[in-house]
Amino acid sequence: MAQVVPGGPSGLLGVGVDGSLLALSLNDSPPQRLADGLSPDTPVALGHQRIAARRRDGSLWIQEAGRVGGSDGVTLAPAAGLLVLPLAVIGIEVEGQQHRVVRLEPDAQGTWRRAARSERDVLPDARPLQADLDGSGDGGHVVVLAGPDAKRYPHGVLGDAVEATRIELLERHSLAVLRELVIPAPYVLEDIAPRRVALGARDGLLSVQSGPEGGQLVLIEADPASRAALRVAASGAAIGMANRWMSPTANDTHWLSVHTPHIGGVLHAYRRDGPRLTSERILSGVSNHAIGSRQLDLCAWRGSQLLMPDQSRRRLRLLDGDAGWKLIREWQLPAPVAATLSLSWSTPWAALLEDGRVLALREPG
Repeated sequence: MAQVVPGGPSGLLGVGVDGSLLALSLNDSPPQRLADGLSPDTPVALGHQRIAARRRDGSLWIQEAGRVGGSDGVTLAPAAGLLVLPLAVIGIEVEGQQHRVVRLEPDAQGTWRRAARSERDVLPDARPLQADLDGSGDGGHVVVLAGPDAKRYPHGVLGDAVEATRIELLERHSLAVLRELVIPAPYVLEDIAPRRVALGARDGLLSVQSGPEGGQLVLIEADPASRAALRVAASGAAIGMANRWMSPTANDTHWLSVHTPHIGGVLHAYRRDGPRLTSERILSGVSNHAIGSRQLDLCAWRGSQLLMPDQSRRRLRLLDGDAGWKLIREWQLPAPVAATLSLSWSTPWAALLEDGRVLALREPG
């Protein structure tokens, strides 16, 4: 398998390196083949009783209500993400050197066509997400990292040296810019997908801002002083050296980040103190990212429990955030982990290994 994702008819989907889409089982039942010819590099997206993927030719592939459909006249970027909305799919369209957010909707014949497209370039590997930054209660709008720049901060830890200099909130129907934050030089957002976190009745975003002193965790929210702006509402201390990155992982209760996940890997817990994000060192020798990978976070959450790899990525540790990050148990792996999953079955955890195997991680007994 090249990727795995919770959902589908069996509860677990896998995309093979050959482009096959399979409904997998962790109880020794044979897999069910759902499709062929998909791109193994483009993340599969699920939502609203729909599965969305990118075909190898760049078109959209959709399965819903037992029917298969696709797009016409749109080429999706191979490394970018998809976002499934109730009536549409959001993707990143590529035309020459331009990458724009595109909204695809089905016509009367079931062919998915472009209904709207953003006006400005976004990251070629952007992963759009939906967030309710204004607390409107309607699900919110589309967040995307934009303003691609390949010269400002040539680090390349996430697969290329193209980094974001803007973050935009786009109206989910028209894809017009509702709010934005421009990152001043020499800084960038060294990220491809911010992490949505709950701030009471509205959402905020955690991302990594990088510059001359390396990466720092930042909390981004709607600017209450301007209807058109986002702002950095709080920030943590920078690591202290250029080209030193951190990899966040979070749920609505716990905000964590692994400092230098490729060289030592130290897990820190953050909390907000006004305009500051203060951190506490928790654990060393861990990593939730493989250098050069677009798989941002190798951790998986189930409530306050966090499953994360050690520095070698050959051992998984299960920690309990409500018990001071107490170690609950460990699993030794036969190969480095490439992804972890929290499942809603009797098998609570699964792991995809770099050699393509998928393992069920069962509790003793």
